[in-house]
Amino acid sequence: MTDVSKYLWIVLSPILFVVGVTGNLLTIGVLKKIKFHKKPPYFFLFVLALSDILVLCVGLSRYWIRETFLVDVRTLSNFGCKVNLFFIYWSMQFSSWILVCVVLERCIKTNFPLRYPRLVTMPRCIMLVLFLTVFLSGVDLHYFWTNGLISEDSEIDCTSLTVGYFNFEEFIFTYVDFCVLSAIPFLLMIGMNMFIIRVIRRSREFRKSTVRNKSTNKKLKKFDVKLTRMLVSTSVYFLLATLPISIYFIVDSYQTDLDNRDSAKMDVLWTVSYLVQFSNYTINFFLYNLTNKRFRAKFIEMIKCESAVKKRYFRFLYLQQSLTYMYFSNYIS
Repeated sequence: MTDVSKYLWIVLSPILFVVGVTGNLLTIGVLKKIKFHKKPPYFFLFVLALSDILVLCVGLSRYWIRETFLVDVRTLSNFGCKVNLFFIYWSMQFSSWILVCVVLERCIKTNFPLRYPRLVTMPRCIMLVLFLTVFLSGVDLHYFWTNGLISEDSEIDCTSLTVGYFNFEEFIFTYVDFCVLSAIPFLLMIGMNMFIIRVIRRSREFRKSTVRNKSTNKKLKKFDVKLTRMLVSTSVYFLLATLPISIYFIVDSYQTDLDNRDSAKMDVLWTVSYLVQFSNYTINFFLYNLTNKRFRAKFIEMIKCESAVKKRYFRFLYLQQSLTYMYFSNYIS
């Protein structure tokens, strides 16, 4: 069972890492073309892409290196132990709350379309992101004094420095992390999505009574259904991805005196739960392409533009080589 856990990290980690980092970098490239700094929803998506990259680089890469090369980056230095712990918790929680901001922006725009330009401005969005940065830093700042490197039986481990700190993290902070990372963001997102869906349904009923063109009504209904599915599926997948690992940490706090077989089973369960959570930080690029026509159009435009640049570059190299060949041919003759 222990080998199963190890092979899952070795095989699946690089796949998730490459797909996730590549997808988020492409997202950043597309959002730069859309001029994310001028539009609140794209600004939040830009911040989310950066946060997801941080999660994958700090968290997922560490487990792959540990299982593949038997080197734990947390144990290389005492400061590295504290920093890695802080950033893995902070970045995951930060991504969750940026998702809440994305849904909040949609909710305000749907429910208060006339007041939206005044309520949702770029300065306010930046202030909200800064507030989340500071607030979540306060939630996780304790790792800088509660954890560090401890040598036990000639092995160095990054863990709690005292029994009191250990009890705090095992029996108190696991619940705090569960609420901040998963439960509260999910409840907020599902609640706001219900408000959005309610407005969409009201708009659909209003269009039925005012718009007589059946084809137009059919297209609008198709769009409404697609948007509703996207909102609900995003929230549900967020819960499915973040809930298992949060529950695992709570249950694991009360597990004592496990035999080797049960311990191996818990390791596999932990590995699967963590990999599912990391998958949550790899799928956004594909969701944007499936649900946002403008994003998809800009992505295709960016790919075509890069292909055209490469063609011009190779054409230039070919011309340069041809001229060089002609010059030396004339010189020799």
